Amino acid sequence: MSSNRRFLLLALALIAASSAVSAAHTATNPRSMIKLQTEGRSGPPATLADVAWLEGRWIGEMPEGPVEHVILGPRFGHLPGFVRAVNRQGVIFYEIWVLAEARGSLTVRVKHFSPELAGWEAQEAYIDRPLVDRDASNLFFDGATYSRTGPDSFTVYFLNRSGGEERETIVIPFRRIATDRPPTGND
Repeated sequence: MSSNRRFLLLALALIAASSAVSAAHTATNPRSMIKLQTEGRSGPPATLADVAWLEGRWIGEMPEGPVEHVILGPRFGHLPGFVRAVNRQGVIFYEIWVLAEARGSLTVRVKHFSPELAGWEAQEAYIDRPLVDRDASNLFFDGATYSRTGPDSFTVYFLNRSGGEERETIVIPFRRIATDRPPTGND
């Protein structure tokens, strides 16, 4: 075997080992998937075309139970979505979600509602999570990362904060579901 071929095989083996170590680290330390906004730093260039793959119906699994996420197609600089999180007792919360183009980059704007549609945020308020970084498969918004894991799957890493204190990083894997019927809870 030529030395060039041996070098290539060794390089490929090291890349594979590095990827496996990185995946294991992410599984044991999901906080490593979170990036926070730095004051005065603008987000990387991005448009809705970069996230068009999100359009569709998704089912995910939160610690409390399943979460459904429906994301509509982009129009007028917005990619809107609706979330319903449930457990065995019923609906935990609803969320209206908009991925929007802003200042040459992207931001996620969110409002939460109780099962009775009482807003969690003040009437005029919303949570704004600007894009702070990106790479080939990850979109790092302030405190929330969307990691594309396949053509029909992604994982959200969400930093749960209260009063400025970090509480936990919630990991929610999503998979695309068929659009010809509503989810049954068994999807």
